[in-house]
Amino acid sequence: MKLAFVCALGLAALASNAHAQSPQHIVGNQIAANMNIDMRAGVMAETATLRFQSAAGDAVYTIDFIAHHPVNEPVALPGVVDIVVTQHPAEDDAPDMMLRVDGETVPIVTRLHSRRSVVATVSLAEFDRITAAGVVVDRMFGTELELGAGQLKMLRATADRWLGRVR
Repeated sequence: MKLAFVCALGLAALASNAHAQSPQHIVGNQIAANMNIDMRAGVMAETATLRFQSAAGDAVYTIDFIAHHPVNEPVALPGVVDIVVTQHPAEDDAPDMMLRVDGETVPIVTRLHSRRSVVATVSLAEFDRITAAGVVVDRMFGTELELGAGQLKMLRATADRWLGRVR
């Protein structure tokens, strides 16, 4: 079964440009996990991050799947999962900035302040359906990001844990 997963989020101008030309297609091959625990509140936030690197090396994309749930418990039903798609252009690694004071160039070290991201929230049931699919493609920023087989397998294990099917 082929499931196309599309994040539109009102980016009409971006979408119209993406339809005018064939989008770049990248298959992901990395996954990482992170969890933050607030013991006072008894809540944890778990994130599964999928990484996509363009062949030309001009951009990296990440898709974060984030769920909040009680510590040592599955996500409460009806739960939700936030999906954050971020574009990390190569030029962001060393943003260019020049400061000139009274005609003299002042050396400064720059760092990136923010990234280009969009977020969508889906139900836990929809997240479960996504992870059970054979093919998942997210079209964002004029690029198709296809979840690799290993990414889907690990995301499926994450869904099982969040749903309490595995401890």
